[in-house]
Amino acid sequence: MVELDQRLNSYVPLEPSGGKPSDDTKGFLRLLWTMLPPGGKENLAKDILKGKDGEPRPDDEALRQLVQSIRSGLLIPMKAQGGKTPTEVTPSPRSGVEDSVEDIKGKSIEPISRNPHSKLRKNCLERDGYKCMATHQYSIDHPHPKSARTTYLEAAHIIPYTLGIFQPLDGKDVDRHAKIWINLRRYFPVLRAMSEDLKLINCEENMLMLDSQLHKGFGQFKLIFEATGVPNQYRIKTFTGMPTGPIQNLPKKRLVLFRVHQGHWKLPDPQFLQVHACIGTFLHMSGQGESMDKVINHFRECGGLAPSGSTNIEETLAVSSLSLLPANVEESPESPKPKMKQRPAQEQSQAKSLDYENKRL
Repeated sequence: MVELDQRLNSYVPLEPSGGKPSDDTKGFLRLLWTMLPPGGKENLAKDILKGKDGEPRPDDEALRQLVQSIRSGLLIPMKAQGGKTPTEVTPSPRSGVEDSVEDIKGKSIEPISRNPHSKLRKNCLERDGYKCMATHQYSIDHPHPKSARTTYLEAAHIIPYTLGIFQPLDGKDVDRHAKIWINLRRYFPVLRAMSEDLKLINCEENMLMLDSQLHKGFGQFKLIFEATGVPNQYRIKTFTGMPTGPIQNLPKKRLVLFRVHQGHWKLPDPQFLQVHACIGTFLHMSGQGESMDKVINHFRECGGLAPSGSTNIEETLAVSSLSLLPANVEESPESPKPKMKQRPAQEQSQAKSLDYENKRL
């Protein structure tokens, strides 16, 4: 889009000062636009080109606010599933956003249950043949061939179940919840129905059985299922930060074909997987994933600002020190506990090895 390119090319980045990171507004918006689905592309272009209250186009400050709104009200809520949840969401500068927020708040949407849903897990296990959808390893907790490779399986949500949890009597929490879903459905229109009926988060189409370690990487958007154009066939992609151990069991060509093994349950929705893949790829290519990991991990470990003052305050304000939520409501009780973090030197070696694996495949 010529007009979009012209507007972004005219953007004047802020000069780095006071320890603030470089202004990546232009690159952020350009890359995001290339990756969004058609409806999301159209809406992002409008947000970049159409000014608030009849103004011809947003100024540079409005574009910076738009980026922070997407970071705090879409990327961090998706990325922080199972960990810290955002409390401060920067409002979008686009016209009419206040009315949209009030509209979704007025629908009296009910949060989903925090309790495990054993029936839902059972349905997914039957549908997926009691196997990991990525590696085809059998569940160690269920009958399997004697010579079969086995693992601990968990039911992984594609759209995080934490996005359906909020305090309906807490005005601030309801407001935060509404702002997040307004962003999600604006840039991923397929999520509109889910935004108004959160029970759709806990359905078979939004879940798949995965090895417990792969599930963690999937939840952190370091592993995605990318559509190949063949119905129900996906190419598995992994990004820097994904442990090399679990991916050794992936198919050599990284191709998997989903099918219903038992029952009449629907397969994971390709559009939900597309949303997940889009966000995962953007987080990797933009470097946003790594910076968000640092902020989220800092709060998990310290619960506050770094003494050195090195914490990115703007990013930090978008993450709270609320109690940890489980990464998934359907985790197997026998699942192994997370291992200790590796040292930085090991992480660097691991990242190089993973990049090599992706290039080789």
